[in-house]
Amino acid sequence: MKKIIASLSIITIVLLMSAGATRAYFSDTASVTGNTFSTGTLEIRVNGQPTVLGAVFDPAVPGTEYTSPVYGMQNYGPPWFGGPSNLTANTLLLNVANPSDTSSDLWDELMVRIEVGRSSGVTWYNIYEGFLKDISDLDLFNGHWTELIPGSTQDMRYTVWVEEDGDQSELMGESLIWDFVIEGRTN
Repeated sequence: MKKIIASLSIITIVLLMSAGATRAYFSDTASVTGNTFSTGTLEIRVNGQPTVLGAVFDPAVPGTEYTSPVYGMQNYGPPWFGGPSNLTANTLLLNVANPSDTSSDLWDELMVRIEVGRSSGVTWYNIYEGFLKDISDLDLFNGHWTELIPGSTQDMRYTVWVEEDGDQSELMGESLIWDFVIEGRTN
């Protein structure tokens, strides 16, 4: 019986040693390092500046249209501009901001036509014609384009007037100052 127990003990020891040998392995590692999440930059400028002075139409009379200079709205990045923009603007919106007197008759009567173009204004597209006060999130691509890539420009000009509609003496001497705000979005 001692021989059987000794034999079983030897077999158990051999099995344990062989099981340990099958668990031995070689290993090596590789790494994925420096994972970074950085947001891009979208910088919209007008004529190369964050802010430019608008047009002054003075003295204006009813029935006469006054057209602004051309304003180049730029996605200010390479290859044509030295700015940091590296994202595409998929939406370009125009809003009226900071009107000087929203209770004036002039605010209620001032009409505007917004036109946009590319390629130095070879073709102008009328994208809005109506009251200045009604402009809200006006799409400056308006179905003609879908994006403004970094380093590219889209031109805009506007025409303002007051309809010639009988005696408009209540508008005499009034002045209205406003801003156009152009917002580029990535969505």
